[in-house]
This record gives sequence, structure tokens and C-alpha cells, in this order.
Amino acid sequence: MKKLTIICLAALPALVSCENREELFETKRTVQYITKERVIDTRELTVPEESGVRFTQFSTETDNLYTPYIENKQGVIYWDTDPKIGISPDGMKVAYVGIANGKSNIYIKSTQGGKTTIQRTFKENIVNVSYSPDGEKLVYTERLDSDKNIFQIDANQGASVQQISSTSQIERTPIYSSDNNFIFFSKGEYSASTKSYRYYIWNFDRKTSIMSQFCEGFSPSISPDSKTLYFTRNNKSSGLGEIWSLNLITGQETQILSDSERGFSSPKISPDGKTLVITGSTLATSSRIENLDLYTINTNGTNLTQVTFHPGHDLSPTWGPKGKLIYFLSQRGNEKGTFGIWSIEYKN
Repeated sequence: MKKLTIICLAALPALVSCENREELFETKRTVQYITKERVIDTRELTVPEESGVRFTQFSTETDNLYTPYIENKQGVIYWDTDPKIGISPDGMKVAYVGIANGKSNIYIKSTQGGKTTIQRTFKENIVNVSYSPDGEKLVYTERLDSDKNIFQIDANQGASVQQISSTSQIERTPIYSSDNNFIFFSKGEYSASTKSYRYYIWNFDRKTSIMSQFCEGFSPSISPDSKTLYFTRNNKSSGLGEIWSLNLITGQETQILSDSERGFSSPKISPDGKTLVITGSTLATSSRIENLDLYTINTNGTNLTQVTFHPGHDLSPTWGPKGKLIYFLSQRGNEKGTFGIWSIEYKN
């Protein structure tokens, strides 16, 4: 049992900014309160808000999926925006980052069932993965000490690795353009004044090896016609993630989604170019704490819709090839809250 002092302020205007405390009348009273336990139960496969929606799991606890960084700091959630799973263009395979013997690598499983798992890389610390549009290549980020660089490997055979970036800065969240000509990624530049990284979107020309910088942001996604870039940018005042777009022809930037209390990240554009699936924070209620869920929104900023409602975290979404399925990581269906690869049927 704790004691809480409530300060009631009289004569308080609707909005007070830098008002003198001495000019306000104060009345103090002491009350007692009991903290209500807010429990996270990850054992359920679905919750009532998800009724009628089909969920399918493609992994087991023995797959040892890479656990994304997620931290709740006084009700504000910070999370890893790197793509942890990639779906082959034909929808037959899922590539994911898994951990074995203390090392994180890329593994590939069939989406059609079966227990066969192929280890595709043999590195130390891979943190993300994405498929090329033709299904021939995989692009990923590997962390070496405090540095992160981007590499490419054949998706189906061979051990030859091509290094895409080689700098002392942090390169991450790589994806291919829809025309397969470029690799877009985020580059973090350290700011000594703010003691933090500021991220910018770059691309790598696969034909010329020339790199170009575009705009401030991270977690890029490219429209099916390769003319529009979608990305995350943190609000400079609140620090919350926002969803933006950049017209690669005209250079015009457009804010698609911003919220004063919730953060959003990791936009992925649907195959028809009309809808974004994103990761977003869901506010706490009296019975559950803040968590991450999946949302969809039209590219013009309309029709924001919450897709998942489970108290465990749902994140790292990506579309199936026909736009009928959304694949993602989820803490559901097991007591330990272990992450698994799931899909959900999308009905627009």
C-alpha cells in the first residue's frame, strides 16, 4: 500500500504554458491506492477482437528465432525495426534470422509445411534479411563489433558473399527495389551534439555500384512501380515514429501517418501498391500494458486499421506475393512468449 499526494489546481486555464505557480491556488489531500496487476498472457492463439480471422504458424520453438529488441520505458516502447523475415516471390519459402550456438544466421523454411530447415549463412551476427524480387538473392546486415554493413548472398546455393557497404557507419534495413536494380537501406550517422544516430535513406545501384543519398529516415519500402519510397521518420519533438513517403521522380515528401501518443514503423507496401502494413504501438488499458500490433493504412493516409490485438508483441510484417497474406513475428500461442513466424489473411 502506497500513499499518493494529489495536487488540485484551481483557476487553471485550458492550456497553461510557463505560468507562475505562485499565481495558482493549491489544495492538497492525501489518498491511498492499490496497484492493479496488468498481466500479459501469451498462451492464447487469438483474442476476441481477432475472431473470424485465420492465423497460421510456420515455425516452432526449436527454430530459435532471433528475438527483436523491444523495451518499454515508462510507457513508451522502443523497438527494432529491422526486417526479421522475408517471403520468396512465389510465396513458397520464408527466410528468417535464427540463433544457434550463440550465432545468428539466415535460415529458410517452406511455407507449405514440413520440418526441413536450411541454414543459408554461416556468420556470427546477422540481424535482418530480405528477398530479391526474382527470388535469386538475399540481402542482409551483419554486425561486426559496433559496426554494421550490408551483404548479399545467393538465396538457393553457393557460399559466395558480396559486400555491399563497407564504412564505419551503421548500415541496416536493406531491401531491393521492385525493378531489382537497386538495394535501398538506412545509414546511421552519429551526432556528437545529441549523442545519438540520425538515419538517412540511401541506395546502391547494382549495375554501377554507385551509392546515392535520398532523405532522412529508415526502414524503407519501395512501391511496385519503383517510383515511391515509403519509410519511417522519428518526430523531432516527441521521438515517436511516423510514416512518410518520397516521390522519387519529383522529390516531394509526404507525411502519411503521425500520432501524438503512438509510434509507427516498418511500412511494407502491398503488391497492388495501395496499402501499407506497419508496426505500431497500442496504448495501455486498465487490464494490459502497452504493446506492439500490426496496422494497415492506405497510401493516401486514410483508413488506419488495427489488424492484431494480442497482448504479446506483433511486429516485422511483410506481404505475401498476392497481397492475401501478411507474415509477421508474434509472441502468441506459447507460455514463454517466444516469437514465432505467423501469417494472417488480409481482407481489404
